Amino acid sequence: MGGAFTGAMNICDGHDVLKELNDAFGDPSSDRYKYAQDNNTFGDVQNVAGNYKVLTLAYLTAGVDVCARWAAYLRLLGTSAQGPQSIYDIAQTRYLALNQDVAMQTSVHSGRNVHAHHGSGATPSTIDSPFPLQ
Repeated sequence: MGGAFTGAMNICDGHDVLKELNDAFGDPSSDRYKYAQDNNTFGDVQNVAGNYKVLTLAYLTAGVDVCARWAAYLRLLGTSAQGPQSIYDIAQTRYLALNQDVAMQTSVHSGRNVHAHHGSGATPSTIDSPFPLQ
């Protein structure tokens, strides 16, 4: 699974997922970021039920490994009360940042909702997801 630049994650304990995301999207000058730009399908994610499946596919298409626990997390997030909106917010932030050569930083917080911020220029975009899901 994954793209040209990564191998399968072995542990998938959450920290690995954050590292994978920040490695892939943190530096617009990196080969991984450029690969993700060239394979950016995050714009295909709509604000509808079941959109977590399209987000998972977008990550894989962008060359980001999605381990089983992460896929399960995205499913749980996507089927929560604010799920489709949260998944859409994540996808739109990634889509816009990749189109604008903006670095992205991913973090987690305790809570229920995704907090996404679109950066520009030297200000990175941020995605702060709830973990564990409450």
